[in-house]
Amino acid sequence: MAAGAPEINSALDDLIATITRDLGPGFSAVLYGSLARGDWQVDHSDVNLLLVVDDPAPAVLSKLTAAARDWHDRGGTPPLIIGRAEWQCATDVFPIEITDMQLSYRVLAGDDPVAGLTVEPEQLRRALEESFRGKLLRMRQAFLRFGNDPDTLGRVATTSASEFLVLLRCVAVLHGRPPGATPSDAVTAVEELIGADDATIREVLARRRSTGWACPSLLFASLLDALSSLVNAVDQFSPSGGT
Repeated sequence: MAAGAPEINSALDDLIATITRDLGPGFSAVLYGSLARGDWQVDHSDVNLLLVVDDPAPAVLSKLTAAARDWHDRGGTPPLIIGRAEWQCATDVFPIEITDMQLSYRVLAGDDPVAGLTVEPEQLRRALEESFRGKLLRMRQAFLRFGNDPDTLGRVATTSASEFLVLLRCVAVLHGRPPGATPSDAVTAVEELIGADDATIREVLARRRSTGWACPSLLFASLLDALSSLVNAVDQFSPSGGT
């Protein structure tokens, strides 16, 4: 995306105006992710937009075609669209996404659909364990296949880093700790759960927008150890008694 943050905000204003013209007032638009957090970067960050509509039927979605096409032509990621009734039942299906959204978001149109949602701790814990275990298995596969190829390990690590950051913030929330505003803050919030490899997580997160980074095999191995520690911490978490 060639535009900077001011241009993106202007494009968002145009998008919301077009949607309002074509759809009417029966929707909510929520900006979340890096742009809402003030961490958005040209050429590295998506613009995360959620539309909550009264009726997500195809006939209604077709009214958004022109707005979506123009937004895509300006480099934007198509918004996520969900029905209002579906959204109210989504906390058990998307506990990670909703938890991270609640940490930083901006309502661009309509009522606030985020503030009133409650994610149950056990739902979040289970989703985090599933995500961490799946990621750990895939990272082990990569290490097995590319353990002597730092360039490929670097690509695997950097493409996974943004997901790691979301998961870390949610682990902090699970433990009742503020995840802060920066990746370093998120690591600090859960560093005793990571153990001796917290510096590895910090290094990988610092490289999340790098291209061409060669990750040493030993550093990638430390990343696997850090993920294993997080899996165990999430698995053993109890809302009533901590970890």
